[in-house]
Amino acid sequence: MNGVRRIVSILNRFIPEVEKPSQRPSFKEKLGWTGVALMLYYLLTQIPIYGIPKSTVDYLSTLRVIFAGATGSIVELGIGPVVTAGIVMELLLGSKIIKLDLTDPEDRRFFQESQRVLAIFFIIFENATYALGRYPTDPKMELIIILQMALGSFLLMMLDDLVSKWGIGSGISLFILAGVAQKVLWDMFSPLKTSDGRIVGVIPALILQGSSALYRPGMPDIVGLAFTFIVFMLVIWAYQIRIDVPIAHSMVGGQRMRYPIRLLYVSNVPIIFTSALVGDIEMVSRLVWTRFGNEGGWMKTLVDILGRWKIEGSSMIPISGLAYYIQRPYSPSFVYLYPDAAIAYLLITVIGCVLFAKIWVMTAGMDASTVAEQLVKQGIVLPGVRSSPKVIKTTIERYINTVTLVGGFLVGLLAALADFTGALGTGSGILLAVTIVASFYEVIMRERALEIYPRIKRFLGG
Repeated sequence: MNGVRRIVSILNRFIPEVEKPSQRPSFKEKLGWTGVALMLYYLLTQIPIYGIPKSTVDYLSTLRVIFAGATGSIVELGIGPVVTAGIVMELLLGSKIIKLDLTDPEDRRFFQESQRVLAIFFIIFENATYALGRYPTDPKMELIIILQMALGSFLLMMLDDLVSKWGIGSGISLFILAGVAQKVLWDMFSPLKTSDGRIVGVIPALILQGSSALYRPGMPDIVGLAFTFIVFMLVIWAYQIRIDVPIAHSMVGGQRMRYPIRLLYVSNVPIIFTSALVGDIEMVSRLVWTRFGNEGGWMKTLVDILGRWKIEGSSMIPISGLAYYIQRPYSPSFVYLYPDAAIAYLLITVIGCVLFAKIWVMTAGMDASTVAEQLVKQGIVLPGVRSSPKVIKTTIERYINTVTLVGGFLVGLLAALADFTGALGTGSGILLAVTIVASFYEVIMRERALEIYPRIKRFLGG
């Protein structure tokens, strides 16, 4: 294991990273760097890949919300490779294949370095695989395309690092939010028409084409717009549900207060990981079918297992295999016509979210043991209970274990059912957007409080 640590440490030295600030940036500085990262992200989505043939088919149309990429741009795969690296590390740690104690600084540093090295591997591997399957041409041009796409993914990783160290929140969350907002606005207001003359945006369609915009399976419609607001309000309601554990602060004379534990304790992380994992499988299925769909022998068997597709307009639709059962439903009519695929999607989403919720709590330092130690260090005690990490852990463990499982289940259920409604920007996209905005708001309020009242930093663990 020591040999592996040395190799990872050496490889990590060759990976550029954003330098940490020497002192805590002000709120205005953090806000400014976050804005810079967002503008650079939008700029990257507008840089086309040199040397690719023009195509009207978007192979990743159903994954754009999660991957935050843009078709035909150097960030076509978006944050997919970086998130995939995180998924692999979470699964390796959660399954005990690698045994690390993330409360130990050395183990945590090794975990972070391993994730960076793995991210570079997936940036090269996924972009090369996608480029060779999606844009087959002569070897020299294929190499040029791969290098452009790998550079785009690497720049997104650096922007994520920039936001994490100098900005507000997470770069990955910021890019997902930007992608969802862009998709919702496009679905609402786009004046462009499809090949059959239908207006894409639901508002222009309602004004110019009347009642035909009320329900249009596979396209933005009034029903989807209504469900967008319903899902929005439902997620806000779920996000506000919490359990208040009574605590006292020994540093301020035993003043009583409450420690809030949200029902959505794991926030949106489980649905990001679950959707990204399913998206990776779906992307592999598309590429294998595109490149080897007419082959025979064992390759035919592999294609049959992963799934076969058909092209309709600018979209690819799975018709068999694994891809058929993991496809995201896009409207109530889809659920009615393909109930087996809808049920499979629901089960996969819910089970995946529960598993990733459990793993994420352990790796993110949100488990009962870590939380108890943090509370004791901040002078927090439970009224009438001895100030001990073990005692506090026993008390709050039942809360954290419950909200982890229930929260993971609820996030998966809300995301899947929201997708069934045909909400604009996809149901899971709206769920992600709401939870990301809420988390950004909490971070901003915390930063403002620390700036206005520096003395409360020690109470917040800053």
